Amino acid sequence: MRFLAVALPLLFASVPNGGEADALRGEVARLMVELDSDEFDLRVQAAKRLEELVGEPELGPFLAKEFQRALLSTDVSFEVRRRLERWRHRLPAVPPEPVGKVSPADLDKLVRQLNDDCHAVRMGAAERLDWMLGDAKLVYPLMERFKRYLADERSASTSRHPIDAAWRKARQVWLTNEEAGKIILPKVSDRQIEGWLDNLSGSGRSGKAAERELSDLLARDDYVPLLKRMLGERLARSKNDDESERLRALLDWTKPAMVAEYWHRRRNLGQQHLLIGVPSLGANAIRPSYFDRIDDRDAHCVSGQNLSPGDYPVGVAFPHPNVEGAFFHLINLSTPRRRMAYPYRMEIDESKRLAAISRRTLQRILSERRRMLESELVMLEGLDASEVSRFAGKYFLLVEDGSTVATGPPRWGGRPSRFGMICARLAIDGTKESMPGLAEAIAKDRFMPPTPYAQYKLHLIAALSIAVRDPWPTADRWLADCIESDEPLRVIEDDFSKSARLGATAAAILLRRHDQSPRRLGLSPAADPLLNQIQLKGYRFSGEEGKKKVQAWWKDEKDKQKTP
Repeated sequence: MRFLAVALPLLFASVPNGGEADALRGEVARLMVELDSDEFDLRVQAAKRLEELVGEPELGPFLAKEFQRALLSTDVSFEVRRRLERWRHRLPAVPPEPVGKVSPADLDKLVRQLNDDCHAVRMGAAERLDWMLGDAKLVYPLMERFKRYLADERSASTSRHPIDAAWRKARQVWLTNEEAGKIILPKVSDRQIEGWLDNLSGSGRSGKAAERELSDLLARDDYVPLLKRMLGERLARSKNDDESERLRALLDWTKPAMVAEYWHRRRNLGQQHLLIGVPSLGANAIRPSYFDRIDDRDAHCVSGQNLSPGDYPVGVAFPHPNVEGAFFHLINLSTPRRRMAYPYRMEIDESKRLAAISRRTLQRILSERRRMLESELVMLEGLDASEVSRFAGKYFLLVEDGSTVATGPPRWGGRPSRFGMICARLAIDGTKESMPGLAEAIAKDRFMPPTPYAQYKLHLIAALSIAVRDPWPTADRWLADCIESDEPLRVIEDDFSKSARLGATAAAILLRRHDQSPRRLGLSPAADPLLNQIQLKGYRFSGEEGKKKVQAWWKDEKDKQKTP
């Protein structure tokens, strides 16, 4: 049982000191060894007991760490690994432990294990590779070892596939991980570059190896000018078609480029890849797309299918001029490294990419301390809801509210103010991140009053909606403080009495949060079509007696909470 030598030192390291902890440590260590026993009954009993432990929530973090450590070993059998993997998916995620010091011999051993005859060893090596790639300083050394293996004429063709996959994975991390990109790498001499250029025309592994080395060198920004010159000189005197084709492909990476992403309804629906300074006329396009300049802040459009000539922001969302709610996102790919990294960045979960774009966009607006354009306010529906919520709470306290054009297209709640449009977004899908900023802005009366074109108090509706959908820690207190208010949620000139009230609606939410019936304590429903759309039930008090009943109930409830 090779697992025994690995499991015991791993498992004995993680549980804190103490009698119960020591007992648990010993039991889990024994059970994991017995999972690999030659005796069937012993394996069954060990699996049954570990299944029970996995079902205990308080042991989740401990077991997750122990299973994670065990899976990093290449000595764990396939059967044990399969069980641990299955259990680990049911446990809470835990951050990987630091890799620590790793010797060159350890890295060489990992490369060999990725090609081991034993499937369990290969699985353990793959797990260790993912773990090691989390350490920025190990990424490039691993890449170098994988490249050397792939270039070795003695390595069998069948053994190259896992190493090639490992190289690509390491290269992806190297290109996309900012910390890995900052590691100081060994210098490359002109003589080394000339050697790779000499081998580039080779049809065997030497040609592919040279192409990999030159491509990786292009991803090092400080070598781009030198390599661009040397590639150009070699291409000018090349008489080999295959070599010329490879030289041109490498030189193409040095051309500054950009991508224009089109997003709508929180989905990335298209990308247009453009070379800076080169017009591109797409199929059925009336005008070419042409940008003559880009940096990390702005890009200058000379001509576009949808965009007019002028400067546009880079790295943030800006409204599509013809499709409401949609936006463009321009990405600066002015270096080979950025161009090579972009396809990998596209593999990141789309929701995470949207959150990052939203964060950058809204942080820039906050830093500029300006009123948002109506097109930008509409664009909020296409950004990440949590990021919009975090932004809104700060924004309400940073700038002043302002009106929108009364004759414009109808919005949610009529033609609300600028803050009103943000609050409409919060009412629909806002999160608790907008609190306590929104609550403070309400207390400071930062919102414009209703108008005949915008009758709803959307700031109050937003707070009430969030209290139902995603309550914040002090939501009960805020709701209770609102009970006394008779403020209407909608100002209806012809029949003021029909409107739902802040105090009664807050009371009803508070009651439901504590499994109480609003009707039983004297609250009457006040149906409203706008509130119905977000499943927020409006209420009115039947009279002062109903309000007093709720306040008395809440006092008793608080007293119960204080009682041990």
